[in-house]
Amino acid sequence: MENLTWTHDGPCLTARYVGEITMEVTQDFKHAVEKNLEDANAATLVLDLSEVSFMDSSGIGFLVACNTRLQTSGRTLVLFKPSSQVKKTLGLVQLMQFFTVAESDEELAALAAQAAK
Repeated sequence: MENLTWTHDGPCLTARYVGEITMEVTQDFKHAVEKNLEDANAATLVLDLSEVSFMDSSGIGFLVACNTRLQTSGRTLVLFKPSSQVKKTLGLVQLMQFFTVAESDEELAALAAQAAK
């Protein structure tokens, strides 16, 4: 996936996605997340959604499934700086409270430190 970049920093595995999260990309996104989580020993998966311009219902489903799966395995999903479009979409279905959200590097560092304990 050319719109997806990965970085691994200590307890955090970060995926930065640019573009639209739609039915056409969610399956590839899911496989990329699974593969990278398997390869990295990370307590926290950070999804940088600051450059996501649109997200449809399959994107919502992907995020919910990802969050649930990580929680079940004792890990944490953090949505990092979600774009206004992502916030609007998740807000419409009343799911913003379902996710851990970090709006700044400082918030992310504090959440990662807490998850690593």
